[in-house]
Amino acid sequence: MPSFVVDEGVKEHAYEFAMFSAIVDMPTKSSVERTYYSEKYAWLSRSFDALTQNLAHSYKIKPTWLFIEGLAGGNDGRRALAHSSLVRRYMANCRTWRSSYRFVLALVQELPRTPQFEAEDLVPDAGSDALQDALWDVFFTRISGIQEYGFHAGVEELMWATDHLNGALIQLDWLGLKRDLQTKSSEWADLIIRHAQSERVFFPEQPSDSDGDGDADADDFELAP
Repeated sequence: MPSFVVDEGVKEHAYEFAMFSAIVDMPTKSSVERTYYSEKYAWLSRSFDALTQNLAHSYKIKPTWLFIEGLAGGNDGRRALAHSSLVRRYMANCRTWRSSYRFVLALVQELPRTPQFEAEDLVPDAGSDALQDALWDVFFTRISGIQEYGFHAGVEELMWATDHLNGALIQLDWLGLKRDLQTKSSEWADLIIRHAQSERVFFPEQPSDSDGDGDADADDFELAP
């Protein structure tokens, strides 16, 4: 769910666990041992996973948005989930929505795509609905990111994007919703672009450098860290 919808509940949880200085189990309040990622251990235990490795090292990549853009465009389910989650994290920590519209445009474009999962991507013994549940996890993470962008940018239609989808979403009918999203994703992309243009932040042109240091690229603009 979008963060602004669950903000009150998050604050309640923060207050409930304020007296604990480390991670604890929510039902029992017992301490949970902190586990640190080790590539060496992952290989020795035959548990190495390339996506986990990339995420573990993502903090080394500066600026951060380069790593986020590198995850975009694929339709592997785990990769898609990581990408949409990182876009949401970036917006939550960003100083301004103006540096996020390109990431959100990518989310909007990918909305109608069906994420693909392999059997080994899912938790063992998760049940017969695990594949469908994983698909909806990706969708709701993507649509929540779009709603959060609407919240930060003050675009009401995006903020309540799920209200503009018909009964297929209520019924969790992916094929029906996919058809609706093929139309809505185009409309929402146009809306984001028009809004960014009206705010004069859509790939703004940089003044050319007359001091001989080189011309600025019109596609270059400063992104918040």
